[in-house]
Amino acid sequence: MQAGNSMNPCFFLTGKEEAAMKALWTSDTPLSATEIAERIPNRTWPSSSIQSTLRTLEKKKAIEVAEITKIGKSYGRLFRPTISANEYAVMQFDRYYQGDEKDSLSFISTLLGKKKCKKEIAEALQELLDQYKED
Repeated sequence: MQAGNSMNPCFFLTGKEEAAMKALWTSDTPLSATEIAERIPNRTWPSSSIQSTLRTLEKKKAIEVAEITKIGKSYGRLFRPTISANEYAVMQFDRYYQGDEKDSLSFISTLLGKKKCKKEIAEALQELLDQYKED
């Protein structure tokens, strides 16, 4: 996976695409179309439709073919994401908040307000701020 990939244009994932991406994001290795479909919990659509979803994700440059390998008696493609879940979340944030830093701070405050272990989060944020100041 490419960290901080600025080559990806901003895009939005549909429900099926997001489900496929979540399967890829939680895997340490590239997956076949069948493996992706099998890892989607509570999937209500046929696994055969995963191919069209993967084609769309390739066009959006959200995934790429990692390798072509023998699967059973034929050859198949294994996919990997080109963008992390965090990078996608930031992309969506940027789509909605294009204003000043107040928007970002308000968003961070809202996120933190939903967490229960505020002290641990504050300590982790302080560590990040200290590292940021050093750079």
